[in-house]
Amino acid sequence: TPSQSEKKAKLQELAKWLIRHQPISLAVNAPRSQVFDLGRDLFETTSLVVTTIGSTDKDDAPPALSCQARPQEAECFGEFPPRKTMGVFTEYPMIIPSSNPSYDTHYQRSYLESHTGEVNGKVLPFVKDLLMDISDAAVRGYCVEILNYLIDATKENPKRGFGSDRTAIWGLQRPPMLEEYRSLIRVGAGVTLDDIAPIFLLFNATNASSQVEFSVDASNEELIDILPKYGLVLKLKIEDEDSFDQRVDHDGDNYYNVVKVPQSSDGEVTKFPMPGQFVSLYLPMGHIKSTMKNDEEFVKYFGKSEKWLKMA
Repeated sequence: TPSQSEKKAKLQELAKWLIRHQPISLAVNAPRSQVFDLGRDLFETTSLVVTTIGSTDKDDAPPALSCQARPQEAECFGEFPPRKTMGVFTEYPMIIPSSNPSYDTHYQRSYLESHTGEVNGKVLPFVKDLLMDISDAAVRGYCVEILNYLIDATKENPKRGFGSDRTAIWGLQRPPMLEEYRSLIRVGAGVTLDDIAPIFLLFNATNASSQVEFSVDASNEELIDILPKYGLVLKLKIEDEDSFDQRVDHDGDNYYNVVKVPQSSDGEVTKFPMPGQFVSLYLPMGHIKSTMKNDEEFVKYFGKSEKWLKMA
């Protein structure tokens, strides 16, 4: 019989395989007394859009045998390539259901510049400081839109589906909760606070703040000085481009995502996608469901998972 540490190591190995290959769906089956713990371990350490919990010993909770999702019953899902290869295959991952026109829609600078700057909810004090330090009014307005989107999306998170013969909960999630398995954000020599502020807020204004690492070019003294001002659990590494590339080549498999932040053109950010599309580039979403109808035990157990995104 394998020890607990051996079981944990095997589950982490499976989780990393699922992250690396990113299938759409995972079916988890075990005796009902064991399947919730097993399912939560895999749910929390991966970022699949569909996870289905079945049982091997309960007639009204049959085994999970398919990768099916019913968006018409709020079993939201999507099609995500492996996170680190997102930019190779798509501009944005497809989320189902979602508004098709939103994928090619962007805010006009004039609208964002006229934004009042008010956030529709409670945020940490450093968020207000960051907004004040952004120099471009359009970027400031965009960050407010991002924050308002996150506040609205996490007000009730997870949300419950309304299927007739199985039970689903869905919503925005944190990246995989594997120790030292983070999103790595590269900030080059010419990148400014305006360039990285929207990404920074996705993590540091939410409970995903411990799951990101910023690699800042050693010559970018302005950001090196100012970023710690906003960091609650800020992991900051100062290195040149060659050192960063060597580290990714050597240790890239131990990062969930690796993103090089583009430097704005002529000092002005020009692209402002819809918040839902922007957020999907960095944070996972999807649903987890039980094969049992009206499974209140499932909702209570998985609804408490720390994997669901929350405002900090």
